Amino acid sequence: MATLVSSLLGDSGEALARMQRMVIVASACSPETVACLQALREADGRIKLIVEERRRGKADAINKILSSLETPTILLVNSDARPEPGAIARLLSTMGSDEKIGAVSAVPVPEERTGLMSSLLGLMWGAHNDCSVALNHMNISNHACDELVLFRKSAISALPNNTVNDGAFFAGTARLRGYSIKVSAGARVRIKTPGRITDVISQRRRILFGHLQVWQRIGAPPKTIESLLFISPTTSLSLLVSTLARRPRSILALPVALVSETCAVILSILDTVRSTQAHTVWRRIS
Repeated sequence: MATLVSSLLGDSGEALARMQRMVIVASACSPETVACLQALREADGRIKLIVEERRRGKADAINKILSSLETPTILLVNSDARPEPGAIARLLSTMGSDEKIGAVSAVPVPEERTGLMSSLLGLMWGAHNDCSVALNHMNISNHACDELVLFRKSAISALPNNTVNDGAFFAGTARLRGYSIKVSAGARVRIKTPGRITDVISQRRRILFGHLQVWQRIGAPPKTIESLLFISPTTSLSLLVSTLARRPRSILALPVALVSETCAVILSILDTVRSTQAHTVWRRIS
């Protein structure tokens, strides 16, 4: 986390110049990390640091951030994400181009893997990003990827307790309020990814549970390549074919992707039936 904060503070140009406040929620972090963050706070008066001894979930942390800010726009960054140079400036530029844009997110770039995991993650994230860009062009998106996303504060509200997918909830809320949801194809953010199939299933299980949770709470499912299979099957399948055409090696991972996604769907539905608090505190990727 300290590395992320240092890189954000070192960003030159519009992003750093427009930053009025940086709120950091450090939950169950090591003493070394907290010490680094405290040093950064002492060096830059715009930083507010909230230290928690135990993790209470991302929704709780984000609500603390929202209540600490009065700015018209809010940039949310996951602690394990790494925005590429110029990404934040591109988000700001897109948001500034139209006052009816409620959210604009960056394009996630998964870390390098080898073998089957490389093909699997390339297929999954490639399809995800292709879908985001396509919905962006059609201006019908109601979903934001929360690794790096800029929100207009008037378009969102506090997260309900135990919300798992904050980006999906915020974007869905903004869409219902009449705002458009965008993705900036030129803004890229590096993300950490699972290294094992079982971890992929666990992550997808949590994400799908979060999508079902958002559907229940706002009355509309987040538009993703998975939900489009039911809303608009031809669109979803054409996007998948397009992804495979651009990444032929990903075809090798297609059977594994289908099996793992089926497992994740079943498990997420069971989680939804059993508990409204499942996945509140995410299991960190090792």
